[in-house]
Amino acid sequence: MRRTLTLFLLVVLGSLALAAPDTVVARAGDRVITQADLDLQFDLFLKQSTGGAPISEELRARLAELKLQYLERMVQDAVVIQEAERMGLAPDEATVDRRIEQAIQRLSGEAAFKAALKQYGIPDVETYRRMVYDSMAYKALIGWIRQKMEISDAALKMLYYLNREAYTVPEQICVRHILVETREEAERILEQLRQGADFAELAREHSLDPGSAPAGGDLGCVELGRFVPEFEQAALALQPGEISEPVQTQFGWHVIYLEKRIPPRVQSFEEVREQLRAEVEAEAIKRYIQRLMERADVEIYPDRVQ
Repeated sequence: MRRTLTLFLLVVLGSLALAAPDTVVARAGDRVITQADLDLQFDLFLKQSTGGAPISEELRARLAELKLQYLERMVQDAVVIQEAERMGLAPDEATVDRRIEQAIQRLSGEAAFKAALKQYGIPDVETYRRMVYDSMAYKALIGWIRQKMEISDAALKMLYYLNREAYTVPEQICVRHILVETREEAERILEQLRQGADFAELAREHSLDPGSAPAGGDLGCVELGRFVPEFEQAALALQPGEISEPVQTQFGWHVIYLEKRIPPRVQSFEEVREQLRAEVEAEAIKRYIQRLMERADVEIYPDRVQ
């Protein structure tokens, strides 16, 4: 239920709320943003950022300085939505109705739907309706921009070879470990390993690391710099197939087994093609929105923001 609720609400977290009769803190074209709109959207942003956990007044006070930046993003979103409307890309009432009905069905009925709105601080269905409309209009324009882009493999390859070093994968080490509380325990495990005991079995039996113990102590292949220094230095001193002496870190005592080292390499074009395409698309969308903002009739009143 909680996961479904989160997914259902994420679609609207970046959009604007229905304007309320309150202090106007910004204007984009003929749309105004009130203090009430800003408060609602900023609270939704905070809840998303904390995974729905309660927000203390102390945390809210520390994050208050972000409110003006968030208002600027709301103004930008309003400009994008108005452009979608101008181009005929915004959804009609029937489409919004269907989206809301789908949300109601996913939450097993209208009562649960309204309870979800209340839980997330959305005051009523009409406010949510406007949020859905805004979200769909925004996404429609972004989708239109993507459709208009024709990015050839030749262009992507040129970008790749001009900046090939940026796609270097650092050296990796593939390791297992057994974590215990004391050096004495680590010494006993090391002695068992020297006598032929299976590392994975001992890890499953004795390791205190809940993440790797069920996998026989396997930490996978990890880029250098990701482990704490004492652990990484001990692992790098090993040859593949070797087991370390007991190593102490802030987590306890480790016995480390180095499976292999993977030298640094440059990823192939095929590996990064879609990443490159996404980067080009993101930059094009960013510039398109910047041009919209340059032409837009907007006003922000920072002195009115509470």
